[in-house]
Amino acid sequence: MRGVLIGLSVLIGILTLPYSASGARSVDDEIKSPAKPEQQPWIEGGADKGVLARHSKSPDGRYALAWVPAADPAAIDWELFKNAPDSFYEKYDLRELWVVDLAQNRKLCSVGTSIGYVRPGSHRTLSVAWGPLEGGRRFAIAGSEWKWGTEALLLLDIGSDNCRETQIGQILDGALGAAVKKSKGEAYDFKYNISDLPEIGLKTGFGNSTTFRIPFTVANRERDKPVAEGIATLKLTRRADTPSVTVNKVSIEQLREDPFADDARLAKADRELNALYLDLLRRLKPADKEALKTGERDWIQQRETEAVNVKGDYYDNNRIASDLALQRFTEQRIAELRKRIDSLRKQ
Repeated sequence: MRGVLIGLSVLIGILTLPYSASGARSVDDEIKSPAKPEQQPWIEGGADKGVLARHSKSPDGRYALAWVPAADPAAIDWELFKNAPDSFYEKYDLRELWVVDLAQNRKLCSVGTSIGYVRPGSHRTLSVAWGPLEGGRRFAIAGSEWKWGTEALLLLDIGSDNCRETQIGQILDGALGAAVKKSKGEAYDFKYNISDLPEIGLKTGFGNSTTFRIPFTVANRERDKPVAEGIATLKLTRRADTPSVTVNKVSIEQLREDPFADDARLAKADRELNALYLDLLRRLKPADKEALKTGERDWIQQRETEAVNVKGDYYDNNRIASDLALQRFTEQRIAELRKRIDSLRKQ
């Protein structure tokens, strides 16, 4: 889970008008999290129904993952899913995992064949990160976790009528083991975080359509002790038969959670807000400058408190929904500062 969101950069860590005085609507006014799924909760594929996996929808709403419950279709309680989806997830195990096209309301392919099976219950920790479209196709990284770390990690190459896959967990494990100088004979557990990444990232997640930076932690299983953490940079390659991955870099570093330094669009909005703030600060009298700083402290705190609690719909990635709320708030503040600067120019 993400901690409290870090605020704007140091330049505006103490800045503008009180948020309550700005007239801007709160995130809670603009973005509501539905209590239950609102769209059709399954995709039909032959005699089976694939249940949409929570938090698995691509940011553009086109694709998602779906899982087939390991039960007789005629005996499955579909009303339970519509009314209490979390209870449904706990009741049924997973038999098969699909990539689905929500725009066409159909299954594109089954995944997991590269590892020979899909672990029952893996839907409870299923995560996916979607890359941007390029030439009508996109990459995605999907994984499932168990108590010791990441159980399976797949690279998906998805088009409008098909998808291809390859298992990449062993490749990453080998690269990380070499980077942390894993001792011979000791059992290490590798965990890859793909559930909490920005849509387009500067430090983590997809930086472009073929570059993916994945945060990781390594632990010694016997001693139950963390060994290292950091970010691995992957180069993704599209091939006719199956996609492939190359580990270009492994950086051992402390993982930080600062959306303004990681989300590409937030970082751009942050730079614009910094510039406007400094411009406004230069134009104000000393007493007004202090009021500006005091008011901005309150605004930043309220913005972050509200944005961190924003959730997408049941199938959306909550990190992306929260980042979009932060972006919206920041853009509102940009408009307010620009308006105030324009007013001062006219005096």
